[in-house]
Amino acid sequence: MDYLAHIADGRCQSVKEHLLRTGDLAAYFGQEFGAGEMCRILGKTHDLGKYSQAFQRYIRLPSEQQHRGMAPHADTGMQILWHTAGEVAQRLAAAFAVAGHHSGLPNLGNKSDMVGGSLLARLRREIPPDVFTSVKAEGMMPTALPKGPMSLAAAWSKDKEVSEASFAYMVYVRMLFSSLVDADFLDTEQFMRAGTIKRVSFVSLRTLKQRLDAYVQRFAHPTTPLAERRTAILRSCIAAGDAARYQMYQLTVPTGGGKTIASLAFALHYAAAKKFQHKRVIYVIPYTAIIEQTAAVFRGIVGAENVVEHHHQVSWDDTESQPDKKRLAAENWDAPLIVTTNVQFFESLFANKPSRCRKLHNIAGSIVIFDEAQMIPVSFLRPCMRMVQELAMHYGCAEIFCTATQPSLQQFFPTSYQQKEICPQQQENYQFFQRCRYEIIDEPLSREKLAAYLQEQGQVLCIVNRKQTASELYDLLPPEGRFYLTTNLYPVHRQRVLYEIRQCLATGKTCRLVATSLVEAGVDIDFPAVWREMAGLDNIIQSAGRCNRENRHNRAESITHVFTLQDIRYPQYIRQKVEITQRVLQRYGEKLAAPEAIAYYFQELHQLSETDALHLLAPLPGTQAGTAAPPLLATHRFPFAEVAARFHLLQDDTIPVLVPFATQSDEEEHLQELAQQLRLGIITRKGMRKAALHAVAVYPQVLQELIDTGRAEQIDKMHYAVLMDADAYDDDKGLITNFTDGSGIFF
Repeated sequence: MDYLAHIADGRCQSVKEHLLRTGDLAAYFGQEFGAGEMCRILGKTHDLGKYSQAFQRYIRLPSEQQHRGMAPHADTGMQILWHTAGEVAQRLAAAFAVAGHHSGLPNLGNKSDMVGGSLLARLRREIPPDVFTSVKAEGMMPTALPKGPMSLAAAWSKDKEVSEASFAYMVYVRMLFSSLVDADFLDTEQFMRAGTIKRVSFVSLRTLKQRLDAYVQRFAHPTTPLAERRTAILRSCIAAGDAARYQMYQLTVPTGGGKTIASLAFALHYAAAKKFQHKRVIYVIPYTAIIEQTAAVFRGIVGAENVVEHHHQVSWDDTESQPDKKRLAAENWDAPLIVTTNVQFFESLFANKPSRCRKLHNIAGSIVIFDEAQMIPVSFLRPCMRMVQELAMHYGCAEIFCTATQPSLQQFFPTSYQQKEICPQQQENYQFFQRCRYEIIDEPLSREKLAAYLQEQGQVLCIVNRKQTASELYDLLPPEGRFYLTTNLYPVHRQRVLYEIRQCLATGKTCRLVATSLVEAGVDIDFPAVWREMAGLDNIIQSAGRCNRENRHNRAESITHVFTLQDIRYPQYIRQKVEITQRVLQRYGEKLAAPEAIAYYFQELHQLSETDALHLLAPLPGTQAGTAAPPLLATHRFPFAEVAARFHLLQDDTIPVLVPFATQSDEEEHLQELAQQLRLGIITRKGMRKAALHAVAVYPQVLQELIDTGRAEQIDKMHYAVLMDADAYDDDKGLITNFTDGSGIFF
């Protein structure tokens, strides 16, 4: 009998061919972290269940009669691996990886589990007797599993804290799982598309370094003091990269110091010094609002074809016959330079689904740069930094934390993994890059008084904490040259507004921008004056980075005003940061950006804040537990599905609302088509990305009000909504909410 794994267009792929090819690919992926032979066995056993008579009847049915779940087969390979000779830890890891290769890594469960989806419950299911006979006849029965890596034995040692050991083991399982599912995806894709999917090879890091070195030659002869300082920082980064002695670094450079290019230069020179053992650079950014800007800089240096953006708002130029190679690379991060977000990076590392995890093995052996490192949510710092440590210790990663306001992360790492400063002239750089001064306004201002101050200046940026405040201030300003920028504008609209703002600034026209914090980290705009509502010190310093950014104005006349508003009650997540900032002011006065002030701020913030909101790990030595309950990983229960369900950096229950209206008729026609595809549930992946670029995220109560007033329609099946009323989206302030008697109050 011919045992078939896949059928497409009259062509057949045998089970044995699929298993062997998947095993070879998985072994190639797993060798990066010393688990090549283990991954080969996973690839060769993951679909052993396809040798069952039930599956062979299923695969031969006409496609219209096949339905997902009719012939489950993952449990067979899982059970065979569990009963294969080898260490318990290896057998369990293998069982997890194969069990999850379709539906995701399950929880281990309890010994009492008789039914359900836990691993222990599934291990109790019977394997069809005919499978063993067929597997043995094909010569595909595994004989023994290889020994696990030394790090795995250390993680399971009795003197290890249990939650730490469980954490390390779960990362190891995810890496095995990633190697398996990516290999399975790739081999299946290759067969089903008859080899028409061309995953074009990218250039090496060696070539990227050569292009980078050619690019930075333009900075070899600086002509201004600012250019000289930026060039000095760049040279420091190149020299530190050439030295290449450590695995963890920090780059503390004031805003405007050129750290984006400098950090990439460090990474590529570091890779060269390590004889190009590293295969890629992953640049991790806090916000999608600035990712496009950073990716554009990198494309100009190393070539657009080698830079892959991966976040929910990116779109690729797929055709029906040939997907864009960048989209293919984004699925598993096999490009040399990846630009992604904190959310995509960390949530993938704590995920359990194949689609999210298939890229993980390509993180191993990478150089990871965390831009604006202070923006990693405080409540997730402990597990995120524990993951960073694990990647450095056991998966060959080098990591760099870049920021103008370096958070005190050392407390989260052992002494052997402390960050080495790349550019140690912090005090000198701080003095040089003081392109503005701070002025603290003690008396709370009314909105009218603040608006009057803003009108006194032709070009000014005002950043406030709430969208409603921004809207009220915007209404109080003269129409000429006023701009509004918040997440009430869909992404494409925001980019359009930013372009107009830059044009006004460049030509000296009136430009008064009222915005929320989305503009303060990494957005390349330069105002002669900035007003910032009281917030965390990191927010204030980042806002000041938009003031006299290019040093075109006199420092004494370039002022970042820090103010409070009348009748404002800060939400809890802001209130704590404000209180700590006020203590910084008491200690350091208006020297807010001094390194010692920043160090004090983050020390206080991390000491007073919950840094492990999910309570995954035991408290660090010398700290108190935030709860009396034991950590989630306090036992060897390995709750993969539970951790994935709970680990969300942005605790966000918003729903995207597609805005299918545009000034250009052809664009609006296309957006209306996307809206109809959403309603019918037939939208493609490319269509979803296009929709995300024209959608505004709203909270459920806001969406309900839009629905109740007939201005929006919810697409429950897609967890999406579509705006129905063009008047509900303003050309200046975006989505209008809180309609009452036909008039709009802006949120």
